[in-house]
Amino acid sequence: MTVIQKPSPNQSPRKEGSVISALILHADAGKSDAGTIHWLQDPASKVSYHYLIGRDGKVYQFVPDARTAWHAGVSTFEGVANCNEYTLGIAFANDQLGEAFTAAQLDSGVVLVTGRCLAHNIKLTRITTHAVVAPGRKHDPGPLFPLNDFLARIGAQLAHTP
Repeated sequence: MTVIQKPSPNQSPRKEGSVISALILHADAGKSDAGTIHWLQDPASKVSYHYLIGRDGKVYQFVPDARTAWHAGVSTFEGVANCNEYTLGIAFANDQLGEAFTAAQLDSGVVLVTGRCLAHNIKLTRITTHAVVAPGRKHDPGPLFPLNDFLARIGAQLAHTP
């Protein structure tokens, strides 16, 4: 998989001792991939993801895995707050206004997420959504994201990896 580098200034060092142990799925609510890329590279936005998966399936990296991306905001996962410090943020380009996620996006997402899980020893049960870690505040990736199927595909890939 080719990953296109688009560095964002919206990042910071991970706190000493932080270990990447979970992954948060997002949808960007943007109208275009180019607009989202511009926003994530703008210091004024104070927002970033580690990765964005475009509508055409292209994968963009904004923040190295070893650094903290500013994607989850006020958040808690399984009782542990400040999710940015121990997660990877992966977003799908999607307007969140009824737009379907594309097959190319989902296919690239399976490859990317599986690879990140293997690289960081992230268990399938530690893949979650922005809606779960920030309930009442966020709802993405939203009801049109086929979460169960997506996780099943990743689980199948992980099961077939030595």
